[in-house]
Amino acid sequence: MLATLLIGGREWLVPAIALGIVGGLIVFVRYSSALLDRRTRLLAAVLKGVALATLVFCLVEPLWSGQRARPGANLFAILADNSQSLTIQDPDSSESRAVELKKLLTNEDAPWQVRLSQDFDVRRYLFDSRLQGVPDFGRINFDGMRTNLRPILASLKDRFRDRPLAGVLLFTDGSATDPGTSFDASGLPPIYPVVSGTARGHRDLAIAHLTVTTTAFEDAPVTVQADVTQLGLPGVKVTATLLDEAGEQIKQETQIFGREAAPLAFRFQFRPVKPGVSFYEVKVVTDALAPEKESSAANNRRLVSVDRGSGPYRILYLTGRPNWEFKFLNRAVETDEQIKLTSIIRVARREPKFDWRSRDGEATNPLFRGFDRTGEETERYDQPVLVRLNTRDPNELRGGFPKKAEDLYPFHAVIIDDLEAGFFTADQMTLLERFVSERGGGLLMLGGAESFRHGNYDRTPVGRMLPLYLDAVESTPSVTGYRLALTRDGWLQPWARLRSTETEEQQRLKELPPFRTLNRAGNLKPGATVIAEVLDAESRRFPALAVQRFGRGRCAALLIGDLWRWQLDRTDLQREKDDLGKAWRQTLRWLIADVPGRTELRVNMRDELGQPLTRLEARIRTDEFQPQDNSAVSMTLKLPDGSTVVQTAESSLQEAGLYESTFASRIPGQYRATVEVADADGKALGKTDTGWVADPAAEEFQRVAPNLELLSDLAKQTGGELIPVEDLESFVRTLPVRQAPLTESYTTPLWHQPWILLLIVGCLCGEWALRRWRGLP
Repeated sequence: MLATLLIGGREWLVPAIALGIVGGLIVFVRYSSALLDRRTRLLAAVLKGVALATLVFCLVEPLWSGQRARPGANLFAILADNSQSLTIQDPDSSESRAVELKKLLTNEDAPWQVRLSQDFDVRRYLFDSRLQGVPDFGRINFDGMRTNLRPILASLKDRFRDRPLAGVLLFTDGSATDPGTSFDASGLPPIYPVVSGTARGHRDLAIAHLTVTTTAFEDAPVTVQADVTQLGLPGVKVTATLLDEAGEQIKQETQIFGREAAPLAFRFQFRPVKPGVSFYEVKVVTDALAPEKESSAANNRRLVSVDRGSGPYRILYLTGRPNWEFKFLNRAVETDEQIKLTSIIRVARREPKFDWRSRDGEATNPLFRGFDRTGEETERYDQPVLVRLNTRDPNELRGGFPKKAEDLYPFHAVIIDDLEAGFFTADQMTLLERFVSERGGGLLMLGGAESFRHGNYDRTPVGRMLPLYLDAVESTPSVTGYRLALTRDGWLQPWARLRSTETEEQQRLKELPPFRTLNRAGNLKPGATVIAEVLDAESRRFPALAVQRFGRGRCAALLIGDLWRWQLDRTDLQREKDDLGKAWRQTLRWLIADVPGRTELRVNMRDELGQPLTRLEARIRTDEFQPQDNSAVSMTLKLPDGSTVVQTAESSLQEAGLYESTFASRIPGQYRATVEVADADGKALGKTDTGWVADPAAEEFQRVAPNLELLSDLAKQTGGELIPVEDLESFVRTLPVRQAPLTESYTTPLWHQPWILLLIVGCLCGEWALRRWRGLP
């Protein structure tokens, strides 16, 4: 707060000015004629002039007036960090930050604490994941697992809303674990961070970030990437290891840090042994530094959960005739335990209905004459002959392609192979469109004589879903065949590649046999993507595999009609790799990757009031995949310590079919959750599993040096400043004259100040000493 200079004796103003002028003239005349060098005369005149001016100034009774904080009327908060990151010992210190901070805070007779209590009403708080008021700091023990700095300040703002809080002394190292890069400083008083620790001399390895990516790539569908940073360890060799739940090593990789501070990216690509939820651990070590010499070993490891789904995923395959494509597709999925292929194969088309019959009373197709039809009903003349394979029970799909949603929606994807649009009724076409757009299923159409435009799918619901327009185009076949190649977008899709490196993938594509059957299509639809294309002898390019999103589902068009040549025309080495089978499995995995089930479970991690909360959201759907209410949803949680907790999910008021349950993940480690759903009558509708990890130590110790950037930004936004520990006492003395909600006016006579007398006496003594030194009286 600014102070103002006032004149108390205004009646003395004119005499004081006159006296000053006269005195100045006397000093000027006396020293202008003195037998001294110019520099000495000037210095002596200045000293006497300053003394004379100060005496004249005191005649007008100068007063120093301003505003200051009213003693005891304003509040002042002291916040002390109680988290585990304070247990770090800095290299240039014999004690940890925690010990030093506790000594500073628990000494209530320290001059800074005494002075602060005299001027303000002091409130003391501990904070880690939440804010806790304390009478003193004797209870501080530095066992907090999180430092939720932003929620803590928001809670402080709410506590002191409309109250005269003058400022906050924030004792912390700035290692905030809550997400976010900026503060909402509105409504906060000035914050004065007192930084614990130093950034000098630390030597530390840390896993800064850990991400998990799942793809349909068969050889390594899961990628775990660990970004490792170093502090004070340039050029060292680092070994990262990926371990499973049993502690068995899965993969290991070694890299060397450069001289710059760029992090190292360790990428582990692997295939989980079992479906469902699995937990893995990443550890980093270096031979250049013993663990006990490192600033913190808690940030050298991290846990991660991987959910590959539990299946089985059902795919409905429809074909207009027995063909080689079905043979190799069926053989490919037989090795995948999570994919079940159910097939409808038409072996004879629908025949015209005649009034006459070959035998009296015979109304069935003579193709089945003499056979005991135990597995299929005998088709009439006006019905196609269909063969069902791998159905769930003898009655499933007995009438051919489903006519009701409850019969089609149990499948996750539909494949149409060489089957004309006339096979479906208008209602079945609409049902298939709803299956993709509403249910979220996948649709794949394969090339053939009765597919795409040749199958009259233009201007049908199925044609609307395909990623290509089915316009009439020139369809002159290539004499030399078509060579397959990936597009730029295709190279970016792991499921479209069969090799782990670009060189190997290019060699594989070069060795593929030419294909001779291709369904030509029109332009690509907006939002669709061409993954693969074919080139003819004239290097003209045509789409071979195109994909797009349609509603909640996915659609793909594979326009090659003789993909089976890939399997027949191959060398002995290619037969060992079974590339066609792998390509089919990866394509089907992509097709069903995001297809929801009747019970869909999601895990949302968040902090609420400083507590790490896990919200489990279960979306329950009917057999027509509409939101289902009046369900009983039970959640069984297995905690890291082996104990089990059972909770009942409550129906959400914001969304139909959504059931929620909240759990506080206070124990570090692995969590598993199993959700069981029953309808209003108690009939079981299904269950699903998920998992997550709580690893607060990895976040708390992610940074061992104090976060000066964050604390400086916080102080700047609130009008505060960073306070070194050694300047704490002098800073506290200035607080009364800083901005405060409740203030009072004060007036102090300047001529009563000791420094005024010292200035006058000092100047006169200096002038006298200078004259005596030069031999003047």
